[in-house]
Amino acid sequence: MHKNKLPLIEKIFALPYSALGILWGGLVVLFACAYFALGQWLPSHAPYPIGTESILQSLGDSIYFSVITATTVGYGDILPQGLSKLLAAIQAIVAFFVFGLCISKLVSSKQEVAIRQMHKLTFEDVFRNTREGLYIVRKDIDHVLAQAEAHRRVDEEHWENLAVALKQAESLIVEIPEFYASGSELYVIDERREELLQEAVHRTLHRINQMLDRFAALGIDWQGRGIAELGPLLTIVAEVAAHWKSESPYAQHEAFDDILTEANHTRGKMGHIV
Repeated sequence: MHKNKLPLIEKIFALPYSALGILWGGLVVLFACAYFALGQWLPSHAPYPIGTESILQSLGDSIYFSVITATTVGYGDILPQGLSKLLAAIQAIVAFFVFGLCISKLVSSKQEVAIRQMHKLTFEDVFRNTREGLYIVRKDIDHVLAQAEAHRRVDEEHWENLAVALKQAESLIVEIPEFYASGSELYVIDERREELLQEAVHRTLHRINQMLDRFAALGIDWQGRGIAELGPLLTIVAEVAAHWKSESPYAQHEAFDDILTEANHTRGKMGHIV
């Protein structure tokens, strides 16, 4: 029974404010006609004094009583009796229900606007943190490169910093599909932001490749140090890029191919150790 009633309530709730207003006004007119009809044919069951007056005055009082009942004001100058008591009770309940739907719809609309704003702010914050996080990863790599260039070696502290940076890159990249996974359609990443994310990932992978090339040129053995962090990072990049490409609503497939190309270059430098 509840399953049959619920869609009806949802359909009424989905009506625009104008339709709800027309529905409320139609109920007022319908019950006014009922009060007027009782006054004409069953005056003992009509709200008093409807039925004891002229037709025009009875019609006016019927509309007036219907409005007062629908708004639950109840001044008491017109008193229901007999069947009109039941009609007045039914009208008050139905009119209050329709009025409640209007209030609920208004509150829901305000809440939806607030939720959209909060979702957008959260989205922008996560988007900004992702790009800034990848930028910090590249800066950490630059610091390691600077020491390698200056001393032709990398000390223990910088190796640790590099490991943390690579893990940070992995944790940031693995969250990128969440930009497309909400399904709520509250806020959709636009094409420009997607390009910025693609660029951040590509530049980070390119910087890693530059670092490995310089290590090779300087004769620095990085494989024993960086392999533990690079392996999982490349795996995540491959998985995320494939999912990202399938979920993206924009035709930016070249950017995903560039990301995978950079990842494959890194994997190639790792050789048989991967």
